[in-house]
Amino acid sequence: MAKGLNLLKRFHASEEGATSVVLAISLTAIVGAFGLMTEVGFWRYKKSNIQSTADMAALAGAYQYIIEQDKRMARVAAFADAADNDFDSSAGNLAVNIPPLNGDYVDEEAIQVVITQEIPTFISHIFLNEPVSTTVSAVAKLGGQSSLSCVLSLADSGTSISVGGNVSVNLNGCGIHANSTGSNAIDAFGNVTITAACLSAGGGIDFSGRVLDLDECSAPRENQPEIEDPYADVEVPAGVAGMPCTNAFTVGNGNNAQVVMPDPAMFGGTVKLCNNNLTIRGVVDLEPGTYIFDGTEIDFASHGQLIGDDVTLIFMNDAEIDSVNGNNTIDLSPPTTGDYAGIVLYGDRHTMNNANWSFQGNADVSFTGVVYLPTLDVDYGGGAGTNSTECTQIVANTVNFIGNSGFNSNCDAWGTRDIIGGAFTTVQLVE
Repeated sequence: MAKGLNLLKRFHASEEGATSVVLAISLTAIVGAFGLMTEVGFWRYKKSNIQSTADMAALAGAYQYIIEQDKRMARVAAFADAADNDFDSSAGNLAVNIPPLNGDYVDEEAIQVVITQEIPTFISHIFLNEPVSTTVSAVAKLGGQSSLSCVLSLADSGTSISVGGNVSVNLNGCGIHANSTGSNAIDAFGNVTITAACLSAGGGIDFSGRVLDLDECSAPRENQPEIEDPYADVEVPAGVAGMPCTNAFTVGNGNNAQVVMPDPAMFGGTVKLCNNNLTIRGVVDLEPGTYIFDGTEIDFASHGQLIGDDVTLIFMNDAEIDSVNGNNTIDLSPPTTGDYAGIVLYGDRHTMNNANWSFQGNADVSFTGVVYLPTLDVDYGGGAGTNSTECTQIVANTVNFIGNSGFNSNCDAWGTRDIIGGAFTTVQLVE
């Protein structure tokens, strides 16, 4: 018995082999740590590969969009390219967003590819309860638009530009664009001829059987990107609600009646008129400046003429121009500098409800600059615009050409803003 106890005591006190045990445990830890470091490096390598897959898929989708002008086909191309670059749909998800849903290019003309992919684990699966996954994003931005328009419809649905009857519309050096994504965003009927740089729309174009002479594009361009409102930042003058009201007045009677308009120079360059009704009689020659019509309905007597240079007419609270036809004349041009540079007519987007304005009936209408009526439907024709020799733009909710009209795009000297759109021609990987 004593001999056995002595043997146990000697074994307990002995330090022989301890180093080997410690070394064995340490080596196991070192090998494990080295393995984990190697695995983390593998994760980074796989993430880099997945990012490259997303980059290439975004570019493939963008180039396909340039070719087809079709978001569905762009998505198909992005998915196909990702599959060709080893994207494993059984171990991850791929989303194609047009436009991007997050990041610096939200709502811009760009294509975003987001890939979430599981990464294989080796040693780490001993310690981790969940699979390792990574999410990457790539954005390819579209650009290179260069098509200049001088007629822009802002409506986003339905037929927003129509041309009907015995109508010839001549646009010299510029085109027509409808933002509407409707199947007949631009519609033509009757004996119609259009000469323009290009005809484009966010949706479809029905121009079958009509005469179409396009200088820039070989055929009408459907499913095109939206053109942003170039005057979206322009507002009515600050404090307009508190401005004093001034009225125009009429002198004389019958055929000798004459409207007298206030001079904006007497009011610091901007005058607000609050007549409920104002009939243009005789020749009304406006002095330079800004005229605000607050709820005023303007109509024209026979042979009434409204002329003026360096003027902007602002309409608010459902003011309107009515009954322009027959022997009437409008010949207006805008200021070339200042807050309303290039703007000859301006409709307040906040207080002008969707209504119809008509310039027709062989009226002699010549607007130089931009007719900016973003919430209104405009009928244009019957001589309207045919005397504009340099620069005319229309930006409205919808535009209906009902008579012969002419537009020119020599606008550099008039302070207008370019209306640029058309097909994309360049792609840049930006994220």
